Amino acid sequence: MSSKRDALIDAAKDLLWERGYEAMSPKAVLRASGAGQGSLYHHFEGKRELAATALEEIGAQLRENFDTRLDPSLPAIKRIEAYLDTPREALKGCRFGRLSNEQAIADPVLNPIVQDFFTYFEKHLAATVREAQKDGDLPASLKPNDIAMMLGAIVQGGYVLSRIHQDPAPFKQAVRGAKSTLRTLSASAA
Repeated sequence: MSSKRDALIDAAKDLLWERGYEAMSPKAVLRASGAGQGSLYHHFEGKRELAATALEEIGAQLRENFDTRLDPSLPAIKRIEAYLDTPREALKGCRFGRLSNEQAIADPVLNPIVQDFFTYFEKHLAATVREAQKDGDLPASLKPNDIAMMLGAIVQGGYVLSRIHQDPAPFKQAVRGAKSTLRTLSASAA
């Protein structure tokens, strides 16, 4: 892989997070990457292909981090807590979730990448909830897919509230609330 191509992808990753897809202009990518005028179209068909490549790389990195946090040697309930305790930049928002407020979320190339990212997390969290139920740490009456969706919504909602208030405290509060709820559910399962 060429260093110019890498620089373009790295610039796109940063700009997607800072500005979103719609405000990520090819000119801004070139400026941030230090690449010349023709580099973008030499390596990519256009902005969409560059963004898709950047999102795929971001997704792979975040999945790897998620899989590390959900270390199978830990009890399932501890893995769920580890997911909630993942260090996050609350004021910057979710690297994928921020695209949900843009028209790009309906893009036939970009949407499947974003959707696959969230589906991966939801599926693995639901499996971890099922395991916590088998371990007796969560009530059997819970619906694992619902709990996984709720946990994802808490994290995404925490991002939104922190960005609205320009303060990381709402994100931390949302996570504390989720962990408190898990502890209460765990105690009721015992």
